[in-house]
Amino acid sequence: MPLSDKQINFVKKNFKSLSPKEMSKQLNVSQDEIDSYLKTIKSPAPIWFYITLILLPVIFFVCLEIGLRIFNYGKDTKVWIDISMDMQVLNPEIAARYFFTTKNLPFSVESFIYKEKKENSFRVFVAGASSAAGYPYLSSASFSKFIRKKLEILYPDKVIEVCNISMSAINSYAIRDLMPEILQKEPDLILIYLGHNEYYGALGVGSLESFGSSRFIVNTTLWLNKFKTVEFIRNIVNSISGLFSTEDKATGGTMMAQMAQDKLIELNSDVYWQGIEQFEGNFRDILAMCKDAKVPVIASTLSCNLKDQKPFVSIGNSDNPGADYIFDIANEELYKDNIDSAKSLFVYAKELDALRFRAPEEINRIIINLCTEFKYPFIKSDSLLNALSLNEIVGNNLMTDHLHPNVKGYQLIGNLFFESMKKNNYLPTLESSDLDEYTADSLVYAYYNFTQLDSTVADFRIKILKNDWPYINPENQIPRNRLFSLNNLIDSVSTDVVDGRISREQARLKVASRYLKEKHYNKYAQEMAALVEEFPFLYKYYNSTARELLAADKFSAAYYFLKRGFKVNPDAFNSKWLGIIDLSQGFVDDAINYLEKSISYDKNDAQVYFNITGAYAQKKEFDKAFKSINKCLNLSPDFPRAKQIQQQLTEIINKNSSFEQ
Repeated sequence: MPLSDKQINFVKKNFKSLSPKEMSKQLNVSQDEIDSYLKTIKSPAPIWFYITLILLPVIFFVCLEIGLRIFNYGKDTKVWIDISMDMQVLNPEIAARYFFTTKNLPFSVESFIYKEKKENSFRVFVAGASSAAGYPYLSSASFSKFIRKKLEILYPDKVIEVCNISMSAINSYAIRDLMPEILQKEPDLILIYLGHNEYYGALGVGSLESFGSSRFIVNTTLWLNKFKTVEFIRNIVNSISGLFSTEDKATGGTMMAQMAQDKLIELNSDVYWQGIEQFEGNFRDILAMCKDAKVPVIASTLSCNLKDQKPFVSIGNSDNPGADYIFDIANEELYKDNIDSAKSLFVYAKELDALRFRAPEEINRIIINLCTEFKYPFIKSDSLLNALSLNEIVGNNLMTDHLHPNVKGYQLIGNLFFESMKKNNYLPTLESSDLDEYTADSLVYAYYNFTQLDSTVADFRIKILKNDWPYINPENQIPRNRLFSLNNLIDSVSTDVVDGRISREQARLKVASRYLKEKHYNKYAQEMAALVEEFPFLYKYYNSTARELLAADKFSAAYYFLKRGFKVNPDAFNSKWLGIIDLSQGFVDDAINYLEKSISYDKNDAQVYFNITGAYAQKKEFDKAFKSINKCLNLSPDFPRAKQIQQQLTEIINKNSSFEQ
């Protein structure tokens, strides 16, 4: 007879303390029945079993992660990589953290920084997307370039670092992800121009690269993506799914055309507000991190083309009028000279544009409100560019396309940032030069080093942009051989740059070589100046360019390269020629400093001793002068005019000795 429920409970409760015989006696049942039931009871596993069960997969994935890192599996997504002995750059593959289906990844082109922050360094970071990166000019005309050049002019004794980490097609998710790494680099200031790409930028709610609208999921995914194990698993999944899919990674068309997935996002729709909430949450996190690190921030509102950019997509419904309709009324009001009404309508037409490439006004409101909340200053770039436009409505006068400023527009934004830096005491603490700001601005514009190559490359980029969706139907694209007129070397080189066949360094060298061959020395110097500003870690070009200009007797032009080279990589050559040129200009003390430096690098250059003889003589330090000319003659007995000067110095020293007696 089977055990009753009461008997079973008794057995379960006492089987560890009582023997089967004792339990059978107390329950008045046979011992066989007790033994039979006990066989069905499984002893619980010991605690070490459960600990092992938990630890084994953890140990497995830790070992897998270590192994993948040891063998350098996958993409290198660490934030900084070495570019020279003493400089780093933002990893060109860092965008792999944010793009999973796009093959041609964007990268920053102006993010050079010293590995170790120097004592006299003033370090500024610029964060944003394509507008902050200076598109279509990139580093050749970005607002960060204007800020850097003005700081270099006003603070010549400071090491000025303006590291621009911005790149196309990213948004607040990427900047939030990178911010901890930026803060580790001890910035003195962070400038932010961000918000146009919240919908279609990588991981945005309307993007091809979207993970959905949950900030928690997206930011957690970004954190997990830093592990090689996650990349390994993702690649396996992609490989398996690729076997059953004929779709290729997004590679064709402009980045703008590739990234827009849910292309239509109507005003006040659910997706519209998801994008707003996405930006607000990420921007709040960014400012909170900066505040915790006690790093100053200046953020800017966003500007875009209001007057000359027709809405890309117009959708009229019971909730909102069509964007095209409002845009047409705005033009009518402008024609009637009703400026205030026209301006409001142009803004409203932009807000109604269902293809949300231009940031809605709600983004600017968030920027202002959060900066106010965190007690950070902000600038209003949109207000400035409107104020300096005809009828105070910005259009093609300061814009290249729907939202990217032209050279003048970027310079205005850069100067507005600089004025805020000055107003909020964010400038270097070291005393500035004797130059006033008006003179400094004049020098910035005069030596901006924006070349014909830069202009042509930018022009071709804009032509490509406007020859694709959403500007035109892709079926109506103009063939490349009709889109560009290739009339000279610069045109040909520019197409090679925009198509990625040659680097910007190679392009500048090609154009500069032609200028040098044709003896256009000023253009040669400007192109090479643009090159060393764009690639400051390529030290070899400082002296090589100076040599070419010195050979052509272009001493003033050579001085620029000698001075920049001396600042980052002083050697016998650049210090020698800085001393010679300064001496010829009457700057005797500076000349002596440079020439003595040159001797410390190379004690066998007769020309240096000859020139420093003249410098000492002008200072009436005749004993030093005599020793120097003797060293010159020891190294080169036939050095021109050296014996004559030796004789003159001998007479002066003897004459002075007789007076002393």
